[in-house]
Amino acid sequence: MSKATYGSARSDGVSGKIIVIGIVMFTVAVGIYVFSQWNNSTSSDTSGTIAGYEAVEGEDALRLTVDITRDDSDKPALCIITALDESTAEVGRREVVVAAGGSDTTRLVVDVPTHTNPVAGDVYGCSTVFPSYLDDSVDTPSVK
Repeated sequence: MSKATYGSARSDGVSGKIIVIGIVMFTVAVGIYVFSQWNNSTSSDTSGTIAGYEAVEGEDALRLTVDITRDDSDKPALCIITALDESTAEVGRREVVVAAGGSDTTRLVVDVPTHTNPVAGDVYGCSTVFPSYLDDSVDTPSVK
């Protein structure tokens, strides 16, 4: 066989094995990162459910009864609740806080101000991660 057709037996460039090892390591690292992000976004340690609602007479507001359940009651919790109109469009929103301590499930009765007539309520989502503008040491006061 001639060298002119097939080249020399050794290449002076980067070995194919090193390239394959680099690609495999990069793929594993990306896989670990994606899995950790997915796991953090899908596992919720706090949940909320609407236990009841009623329109507040004479005001543009919806009174919602919300049950907030935490896996760890030593952590404060935050839920965003919404008021909905007949077409299920959001017409009002409020953030409610349950301070650390107490029982695993806490019931709050809160008024959600609206800009039109509300007909239902919903829990948009809950978390134990607080934005900087919220105080996590005090419960949202319940309506009496």
